[in-house]
Formats: sequence, C-alpha cells, structure tokens
Amino acid sequence: MYVRNEISYGDLIDVENHYPGNYGAPGKPREKKRKRTSDEMERQNRTNREKFLQRLIVANFHPGDWHLILNYKPDKRPEYGESKKQIRKFLRAVRDAYRIKKIPFKYIVVTERGKKGKALHHHLIIQDIAAGGIHTQEVVKEIWCKRYGYGNTIWTDLYEDGEYKNLAAYIVKKETKTDGDWATYSRSRNLILPKKKTVKLRRRKWPEEPKPRKGYVVLKDSIVEGLNPVTGHPWQHYTMRRIWKGGEQDGEI
Repeated sequence: MYVRNEISYGDLIDVENHYPGNYGAPGKPREKKRKRTSDEMERQNRTNREKFLQRLIVANFHPGDWHLILNYKPDKRPEYGESKKQIRKFLRAVRDAYRIKKIPFKYIVVTERGKKGKALHHHLIIQDIAAGGIHTQEVVKEIWCKRYGYGNTIWTDLYEDGEYKNLAAYIVKKETKTDGDWATYSRSRNLILPKKKTVKLRRRKWPEEPKPRKGYVVLKDSIVEGLNPVTGHPWQHYTMRRIWKGGEQDGEI
C-alpha cells in the first residue's frame, strides 16, 4: 500500500507518492523511524512553505500580471513598524477603488528591510486589470505616488517560465534570514487556495512511468524520485497540466 497526495492549483496538479511510515516499501521490512534533525526539519518546512506560495501564485495570478516594488523617497523612509501600517493603509485604499467598480482585489505582499544601508520597500504581486473602469497601474500610482507621496514604483511582468517558483523561493528566503535582511509576507483573504486530496492505494508500487489523469499531460521534467531520509522509503513527485481544447499548453513552471 502507498499514499498519493494530489494538490490542485490553477491548471496544475502536483502528485506526491510515498509509503506510510508504519509500512515497509515492497521487498523491505518495516523500519524503526528515526527523529529528524533540526536541520532536516528546517529544510522541509522551508520547502513546504515555498511549494505553498508557488501554488498560491499559480492559482491566482497569470503571465502579464505584475511583480511590483513600492519604494520610498529618502526623506519618507519609515521605521519597519510604521511601514506595516502604511502598506495596510495603501492596500485598503486600492481595495476600496476596486470595490467601487465591483472588481475583486487580489494580492500577495512582502515588506523587506535590507541590510544596513539598504532601504525598506514592499514587493507586491498583483493582477493586471485594465477593464471595468479600473487600470491597475493608474490606481497604484495615484495612491502610492500622488495621494500619499511615499515614493516611486517599479513594475515587472510576471512570466511563467520559472518566475513563480523563483518568487516563492525569494519570499521564503527573506523570511528565514537571520542577519538583518528579513521580511514577512501577507495576502488577501480572497485568494484561491490549493486543494489537497489524499488517497490510499492498495498496490505494492506506483507505476514507474506516471500516467496522467484524463484531460491532463505529465510534465516530464517534473518527475523526481528519492528516498525519505527518516524511513528510507522511496517517494515520487510529478506535476500534471490540464490540456486545453486544441492542444497542450506550452511552458513549464
């Protein structure tokens, strides 16, 4: 018997196959679990956090949306505590502008203060909307730059090929720094969350060549296998992408 986790987000499904800790892998006896080291636990927690953030970004944002940096003028740079109040005030103002037009406002934001000499700033992942009386860039610049006069903005298009994974890793890396280069992130409550489904399959082994669900294709480069450092049991991970009518989608995450 083995366990399969399926995590759905956007047009992707991550599949995680592994053996329960109280069962031996095929041809192997049950083994006594050993405790994870603190380093192993830290690495695993960090990996899980990166995966969650990447899935969150994929489920809610698309190529062409924005990775936005909100900077401060030299004479407007606040202390960290004050900056958190300011970003909340800014986000409320943007949300209100969207609400008037009955358009949902989605975001992920991380506030970063760099090492000594580096200016505090905010990273914002935000949808690109130019419809229904809303233009994202105009709204943000009007509130951040003109209404509050905090500073300027830097805009970068989100792109699918590796960007979401890199952004997730960047945010988690900043959160786990201990040398003064640190950050915390928050998100809007209306984001679509990844959905996890767990099933136990009474089979000795999963297929060596993963088979996709109907309507999906397995991304070959996503297939990864290894051994659990605690139990010594094998595991397998891979990703499936939904096929749209007319052919497969292009691009990798």
